[in-house]
Amino acid sequence: MSLTRVHNPLGNTIIRQLGDAGGPRSDWVADEINSLIAWVRSSPRNIKRDFSVVNSAGVGPDVLHTFTLPANSLETDGDYLTVWYAGNFAANARNKAVNAQFDGQTYEGAAVTDIQAAIGWAMAVRIARLSSTSVRVSDVLFENAMGITTAGVAGSFGTGSNMFCRSNDLVGVANLNSNTVVMRVRSVVAVGAAAADVVQNMSIIELTQQ
Repeated sequence: MSLTRVHNPLGNTIIRQLGDAGGPRSDWVADEINSLIAWVRSSPRNIKRDFSVVNSAGVGPDVLHTFTLPANSLETDGDYLTVWYAGNFAANARNKAVNAQFDGQTYEGAAVTDIQAAIGWAMAVRIARLSSTSVRVSDVLFENAMGITTAGVAGSFGTGSNMFCRSNDLVGVANLNSNTVVMRVRSVVAVGAAAADVVQNMSIIELTQQ
């Protein structure tokens, strides 16, 4: 859908009062406003951006970034969220992972992986409303860097083999029309964890409605 003028010319006066000689008809003004609302609603719009640096504290799970989705944001079946989470891992021998939840339900629960280099992680998520009490969640989690050695063999900057995880899950939630929903990312670290083994420094959440 593109944003187009419904009536042209609309005129310069937005509100027409009794006795006015000029200005658009009130029904034309309503049409234009309705067209604008429809265009805005059908376009992705940012509802959260967070670039604060939040460190894990220990073994966890420790909550990193969190966001409370207002009630009725996903108000119609087919409305969806586009989410990008990102951060870094510390350079040490401890096994680490990042998990993600929607309304207390873990949709990304990757197990800890032996990631030894100071590298980044990123998670791309789509959360679509199926009904007032269920959503479909699809995500891809990149946890490590993968490359090809000079011998043509796949390798990584850690010793773990879990480079990325993918899920496509049906998640039951409280009624989306009347309840807020907490979205959060959590860190998990093996025994012997130290602060900042896992760091999150980016959350971008966009909402697309009907």
